[in-house]
Amino acid sequence: MNIASSSDPKTGVRVWPAHVRALEASGLSRREYCRRQRLSYHALTYWVRKLRQTSGSALPPALVEVPTCSTLLLRRSCPPFRLHLGPDRLLEIEPDFDEASLRRLLGVLQQ
Repeated sequence: MNIASSSDPKTGVRVWPAHVRALEASGLSRREYCRRQRLSYHALTYWVRKLRQTSGSALPPALVEVPTCSTLLLRRSCPPFRLHLGPDRLLEIEPDFDEASLRRLLGVLQQ
């Protein structure tokens, strides 16, 4: 059953907020999101407005990582590692690098 035509109000309360979040995360226009998801444009617009009115915005504020003083000091006091991979290839690795990503990158470079 298409949720856009569901007559059960409880279904809408459970399902539409997830679509509003997905819409905002997608970067698509409402019309394009509805086309791809086969949703009613008018129903989605209703829920976007309803959620904005009840919470001030459709989504809770996003959490972003804010660098701490120790992270900033580490970057300033420790120069990046420099890995020469050949005459014209240089890989600079910051002190706070992600080990798993570096392992994956080195694995790709070895192939």
